[in-house]
Amino acid sequence: MKEPGESREFRKPDFDKPSWLFRFAMAVIRPLLTGPFLFRPFVESLGLSGKERVLELGCGNGVCLAYLARALEKGGQAVGVDTSSFMAERARRRLEGFDNVKVRHGDIRSMDLTGNFDLVVFIHVLHDIEPEARLETLEALAGLLGPGGGMCFMEPVSPAHGIAPAEIGRLLEKAGFVDIRMTPMGRRVRVLCRKAGAGPSEVPS
Repeated sequence: MKEPGESREFRKPDFDKPSWLFRFAMAVIRPLLTGPFLFRPFVESLGLSGKERVLELGCGNGVCLAYLARALEKGGQAVGVDTSSFMAERARRRLEGFDNVKVRHGDIRSMDLTGNFDLVVFIHVLHDIEPEARLETLEALAGLLGPGGGMCFMEPVSPAHGIAPAEIGRLLEKAGFVDIRMTPMGRRVRVLCRKAGAGPSEVPS
Protein backbone atom coordinates (compact mmCIF):
# COMPACT_ATOMS: atom_id res chain seq x y z
CA MET A 1 0.00 0.00 0.00
CA LYS A 2 1.22 3.49 -0.84
CA GLU A 3 2.16 5.82 1.97
CA PRO A 4 0.30 9.18 2.18
CA GLY A 5 3.15 11.14 0.62
CA GLU A 6 4.00 8.73 -2.19
CA SER A 7 2.95 8.90 -5.83
CA ARG A 8 -0.10 6.94 -6.92
CA GLU A 9 0.10 4.42 -9.75
CA PHE A 10 -0.02 6.43 -12.96
CA ARG A 11 -2.20 5.65 -15.96
CA LYS A 12 -2.19 8.25 -18.69
CA PRO A 13 -5.61 8.91 -20.25
CA ASP A 14 -5.93 9.26 -24.02
CA PHE A 15 -7.55 12.68 -24.39
CA ASP A 16 -7.06 12.74 -28.17
CA LYS A 17 -9.11 9.58 -28.69
CA PRO A 18 -11.52 9.53 -25.74
CA SER A 19 -14.12 6.83 -25.24
CA TRP A 20 -17.78 7.47 -25.97
CA LEU A 21 -18.45 7.66 -22.23
CA PHE A 22 -15.80 10.35 -21.80
CA ARG A 23 -17.20 12.25 -24.80
CA PHE A 24 -20.66 12.11 -23.21
CA ALA A 25 -19.27 13.45 -19.94
CA MET A 26 -17.54 16.31 -21.75
CA ALA A 27 -20.59 17.19 -23.82
CA VAL A 28 -23.29 16.84 -21.16
CA ILE A 29 -22.10 16.32 -17.59
CA ARG A 30 -19.31 18.89 -17.58
CA PRO A 31 -21.41 21.83 -18.90
CA LEU A 32 -24.58 21.01 -16.96
CA LEU A 33 -23.22 19.72 -13.64
CA THR A 34 -19.47 20.18 -13.27
CA GLY A 35 -19.65 23.74 -14.56
CA PRO A 36 -22.21 25.18 -12.12
CA PHE A 37 -21.12 23.11 -9.12
CA LEU A 38 -17.32 23.11 -9.49
CA PHE A 39 -15.96 25.49 -12.14
CA ARG A 40 -18.18 28.49 -11.41
CA PRO A 41 -17.58 28.45 -7.62
CA PHE A 42 -13.87 28.00 -8.27
CA VAL A 43 -13.71 31.02 -10.58
CA GLU A 44 -15.82 33.11 -8.20
CA SER A 45 -13.45 32.23 -5.34
CA LEU A 46 -10.57 33.81 -7.24
CA GLY A 47 -11.95 37.29 -6.60
CA LEU A 48 -10.88 38.59 -10.00
CA SER A 49 -11.17 42.32 -10.68
CA GLY A 50 -11.82 41.61 -14.36
CA LYS A 51 -8.57 43.13 -15.62
CA GLU A 52 -6.19 40.23 -15.00
CA ARG A 53 -4.38 38.04 -17.49
CA VAL A 54 -5.15 34.42 -16.56
CA LEU A 55 -3.75 31.19 -17.94
CA GLU A 56 -5.67 27.93 -17.61
CA LEU A 57 -3.62 24.77 -17.97
CA GLY A 58 -5.53 21.77 -19.31
CA CYS A 59 -8.55 23.80 -20.37
CA GLY A 60 -10.32 20.74 -21.79
CA ASN A 61 -13.42 21.61 -23.78
CA GLY A 62 -13.51 25.15 -22.41
CA VAL A 63 -16.26 25.04 -19.78
CA CYS A 64 -14.15 26.58 -17.01
CA LEU A 65 -12.48 28.90 -19.53
CA ALA A 66 -15.90 30.34 -20.39
CA TYR A 67 -16.47 31.24 -16.73
CA LEU A 68 -13.04 32.88 -16.67
CA ALA A 69 -13.81 34.87 -19.82
CA ARG A 70 -16.99 36.23 -18.24
CA ALA A 71 -15.08 37.18 -15.10
CA LEU A 72 -12.49 39.09 -17.14
CA GLU A 73 -14.80 41.45 -19.02
CA LYS A 74 -13.11 44.64 -17.77
CA GLY A 75 -10.13 44.38 -20.07
CA GLY A 76 -8.73 41.09 -18.85
CA GLN A 77 -7.76 38.11 -20.94
CA ALA A 78 -7.90 34.35 -20.52
CA VAL A 79 -5.65 31.91 -22.34
CA GLY A 80 -6.40 28.20 -22.29
CA VAL A 81 -3.81 25.54 -23.10
CA ASP A 82 -4.40 21.84 -23.70
CA THR A 83 -2.20 19.04 -25.03
CA SER A 84 -5.20 17.39 -26.70
CA SER A 85 -6.15 18.62 -30.16
CA PHE A 86 -9.58 17.03 -29.61
CA MET A 87 -10.16 19.16 -26.52
CA ALA A 88 -8.63 22.36 -27.88
CA GLU A 89 -10.87 22.29 -30.95
CA ARG A 90 -13.99 21.86 -28.84
CA ALA A 91 -12.89 24.64 -26.52
CA ARG A 92 -12.49 26.98 -29.50
CA ARG A 93 -16.01 26.16 -30.67
CA ARG A 94 -17.45 26.78 -27.21
CA LEU A 95 -15.66 30.13 -26.88
CA GLU A 96 -16.36 31.57 -30.33
CA GLY A 97 -18.53 34.30 -28.82
CA PHE A 98 -15.78 35.67 -26.56
CA ASP A 99 -13.18 38.16 -27.76
CA ASN A 100 -11.06 38.07 -24.59
CA VAL A 101 -10.05 34.43 -24.67
CA LYS A 102 -7.61 32.35 -26.72
CA VAL A 103 -7.11 28.59 -26.87
CA ARG A 104 -3.71 27.09 -27.63
CA HIS A 105 -2.89 23.47 -28.39
CA GLY A 106 0.44 22.09 -27.19
CA ASP A 107 2.73 21.28 -24.29
CA ILE A 108 3.23 24.24 -21.98
CA ARG A 109 6.89 23.25 -21.58
CA SER A 110 7.72 23.95 -25.20
CA MET A 111 5.12 26.48 -26.32
CA ASP A 112 5.97 29.94 -27.60
CA LEU A 113 3.71 31.76 -25.17
CA THR A 114 4.08 35.33 -23.94
CA GLY A 115 4.42 35.43 -20.16
CA ASN A 116 3.58 37.96 -17.45
CA PHE A 117 0.35 36.28 -16.43
CA ASP A 118 -1.20 37.45 -13.18
CA LEU A 119 -2.62 34.05 -12.36
CA VAL A 120 -2.35 30.43 -13.45
CA VAL A 121 -5.27 28.10 -12.72
CA PHE A 122 -6.17 24.50 -13.39
CA ILE A 123 -8.57 21.87 -12.10
CA HIS A 124 -7.73 18.16 -11.99
CA VAL A 125 -4.74 18.37 -14.35
CA LEU A 126 -1.49 17.71 -12.48
CA HIS A 127 -2.35 14.11 -11.61
CA ASP A 128 -2.92 13.33 -15.31
CA ILE A 129 0.58 14.51 -16.27
CA GLU A 130 3.33 11.89 -16.38
CA PRO A 131 5.18 11.94 -13.02
CA GLU A 132 8.51 12.66 -14.71
CA ALA A 133 7.02 15.73 -16.47
CA ARG A 134 5.23 17.31 -13.51
CA LEU A 135 8.14 19.33 -12.16
CA GLU A 136 9.09 20.71 -15.58
CA THR A 137 5.46 21.64 -16.17
CA LEU A 138 5.25 23.58 -12.91
CA GLU A 139 8.58 25.26 -13.64
CA ALA A 140 7.25 26.33 -17.03
CA LEU A 141 4.15 27.79 -15.37
CA ALA A 142 6.30 29.70 -12.87
CA GLY A 143 8.25 31.16 -15.78
CA LEU A 144 5.06 32.50 -17.33
CA LEU A 145 3.98 34.38 -14.21
CA GLY A 146 4.74 38.07 -13.92
CA PRO A 147 5.70 40.02 -10.75
CA GLY A 148 3.24 39.22 -7.97
CA GLY A 149 1.87 36.32 -9.99
CA GLY A 150 0.28 33.35 -8.30
CA MET A 151 -1.34 30.02 -8.94
CA CYS A 152 -4.58 28.45 -7.74
CA PHE A 153 -5.65 24.92 -8.56
CA MET A 154 -7.55 21.86 -7.38
CA GLU A 155 -6.48 18.22 -7.54
CA PRO A 156 -8.09 14.90 -6.56
CA VAL A 157 -6.16 13.23 -3.74
CA SER A 158 -7.85 9.88 -3.22
CA PRO A 159 -5.52 6.85 -3.30
CA ALA A 160 -7.56 5.35 -6.14
CA HIS A 161 -7.34 8.42 -8.38
CA GLY A 162 -5.26 11.46 -7.62
CA ILE A 163 -1.99 12.81 -6.33
CA ALA A 164 -0.81 12.93 -2.72
CA PRO A 165 -0.84 16.42 -1.12
CA ALA A 166 2.71 15.84 0.14
CA GLU A 167 3.87 15.27 -3.43
CA ILE A 168 2.11 18.44 -4.58
CA GLY A 169 3.92 20.40 -1.90
CA ARG A 170 7.33 18.98 -2.80
CA LEU A 171 6.86 19.69 -6.50
CA LEU A 172 5.74 23.27 -5.89
CA GLU A 173 8.72 24.00 -3.67
CA LYS A 174 11.15 22.57 -6.21
CA ALA A 175 9.48 24.60 -8.98
CA GLY A 176 10.05 27.84 -7.07
CA PHE A 177 6.66 28.49 -5.48
CA VAL A 178 6.23 29.83 -1.95
CA ASP A 179 3.39 30.61 0.48
CA ILE A 180 1.84 27.26 -0.36
CA ARG A 181 -1.57 26.82 1.21
CA MET A 182 -3.64 23.67 0.88
CA THR A 183 -7.30 23.37 1.82
CA PRO A 184 -8.81 19.84 1.95
CA MET A 185 -12.16 19.63 0.16
CA GLY A 186 -13.39 16.07 0.48
CA ARG A 187 -11.59 13.96 -2.11
CA ARG A 188 -9.72 16.93 -3.54
CA VAL A 189 -7.46 19.71 -2.30
CA ARG A 190 -7.46 23.40 -3.23
CA VAL A 191 -3.97 24.85 -3.51
CA LEU A 192 -2.80 28.47 -3.45
CA CYS A 193 0.79 29.57 -3.96
CA ARG A 194 2.86 32.32 -5.52
CA LYS A 195 6.02 32.59 -7.55
CA ALA A 196 9.08 33.07 -5.35
CA GLY A 197 10.61 36.54 -5.53
CA ALA A 198 7.64 37.87 -7.47
CA GLY A 199 6.95 40.84 -5.21
CA PRO A 200 3.64 41.60 -3.48
CA SER A 201 1.35 38.62 -3.75
CA GLU A 202 -1.67 38.74 -6.07
CA VAL A 203 -2.79 35.26 -5.08
CA PRO A 204 -6.46 35.04 -4.06
CA SER A 205 -7.18 34.24 -0.43
